[in-house]
Amino acid sequence: MKNRTKELDVDFIGGQNKPLTKEEQLSISAFIKQLKENRNKKTRHRTTKSEKKPA
Repeated sequence: MKNRTKELDVDFIGGQNKPLTKEEQLSISAFIKQLKENRNKKTRHRTTKSEKKPA
């Protein structure tokens, strides 16, 4: 039998009454930027057939 997981009914993360602080905004931005850089590093190393040198 399959185990059923409970779905959380979440609309907001964190406090709803106060906005993010400048420090929190900067840390989130830095984290997202790092994820994008890591993703770009992985895709740059791939070569296409036209880039490969003939043997």
